[in-house]
Amino acid sequence: MSSRFSLSFPGRRGEDNPWFRVGTVDVNTSLLAALLAALSMVAYSVSTSSMVHLALIPDEVRSGQIWRLVTWPLFNRPDIWTVLTIAMLWYFGREVERIIGRTKMAVLLLLLAVVPGVFGTLLDIVQFGIRPVEIAVFCLFAVEYPNVRFFFGLPAWVFAAVIIGIELLQLLADRQSERIILLIISLATAALAGRRFGLLTAYPWIPRLGGGRKKPVGSGGRTPRPVRNTGSRSRDFDRVVTAGPWTGPSPDDQTEMDHLLDKMNSVGLSDDERRRLTELGKKLRGR
Repeated sequence: MSSRFSLSFPGRRGEDNPWFRVGTVDVNTSLLAALLAALSMVAYSVSTSSMVHLALIPDEVRSGQIWRLVTWPLFNRPDIWTVLTIAMLWYFGREVERIIGRTKMAVLLLLLAVVPGVFGTLLDIVQFGIRPVEIAVFCLFAVEYPNVRFFFGLPAWVFAAVIIGIELLQLLADRQSERIILLIISLATAALAGRRFGLLTAYPWIPRLGGGRKKPVGSGGRTPRPVRNTGSRSRDFDRVVTAGPWTGPSPDDQTEMDHLLDKMNSVGLSDDERRRLTELGKKLRGR
């Protein structure tokens, strides 16, 4: 029984490893963020007055309490909608983290707190709760995988559009139009950070801030892992990539191919993406 709840740290500190383990549960960035948000609900019920010190209150930030720029997503009232929001953050966050790695996922979540927090302070807008962060992470997932099917067969991009539409209507109904600015800032931050971390390659009009040489997508910016000849991914790979001698691909071709293979393994490819993977396979094999 004690081993189930024992704390351990992985020996290899790669991006595929969790930060630590509790028994057999791997605690990565997405799960850690969800656990902190869940604990914040418990803390709120114990002492609401203490939790107020985490909320983004512009006057307090300007007076020197700059930690509020980071902690405002951890001010969460306990209710069923908050629980669902936290669950969505964990579920879709882990899919994003699987591609970009645990460190970049941590940076992404930090940016989704600090950037809107700075603008909220400048515009004198009080902010708290994990919901804006969750919406930004889900929309990043939906734009990266627009054709994944959800309830009633709705593709991810439609589901994301519905969520954004409902959020906008709610803010307008509550006469909180200034929060629409923060919502747009959160979505823009997620898009720019995702593009910088190797996501959203299908949208070249999104600027890739920071420049530099592109790193392979799907491995958190690390050297591409060899494709294992097991499971459905191996069979799909054999169907769409023609065998032949390896001729040393260009970094951009390798990046795109690695991204498509990871996407095929997780949610599948559209017909256009499958054709593109076939073209890349032939190109990289020198045919």
